[in-house]
Amino acid sequence: VGFVDAGKAALLEAESDLDRTILWLDRDRVPHWNRQIRKRQELLVRAKSELYRKQMQSSAKGGRAGDSDERKNLQRAERRLEEARARLQATRSWMRRLERERTLYKAAISPLASALDHELPSAVALLRKMSENLEAYTDLGAPDIARLFKDAGEGDAEASTRRSGTETRDPAPEESKEERQA
Repeated sequence: VGFVDAGKAALLEAESDLDRTILWLDRDRVPHWNRQIRKRQELLVRAKSELYRKQMQSSAKGGRAGDSDERKNLQRAERRLEEARARLQATRSWMRRLERERTLYKAAISPLASALDHELPSAVALLRKMSENLEAYTDLGAPDIARLFKDAGEGDAEASTRRSGTETRDPAPEESKEERQA
């Protein structure tokens, strides 16, 4: 009974953990990385406009101004945007893989779940019935052996000492030849 309860609790907990993880990926991580992509796209647009502005300032003055900081910011913004896109793709990939693994897990534990739900409770009920029968048997008490022997003695004492299938007769005194002929 303890095993059935512990087994059911363990299966429910494992399934709950899987569901909670899938839900977390779907409802928390995917929206998070979508927001990050939008923010990082805005930062990329801002970095591009700063580089463009810097380049326009330098061409208006007729010389070439240093735009290395703006170029580094642009490259950093591009890397961060690609990182967010990769993380979103990885999150979606892990969601699909986890869904597939959950399906395989459910198929693998199906026999155990069936045993916990149907077979083991039936076995427990059968064991209880056997236990009740054994208790009833032990409550009967020991038979009175003296009474059994007494009852057997009142019957045909000779029949109880005979071998089965054979009849015993008192041996008759041997007749002489003369008596037999007469």
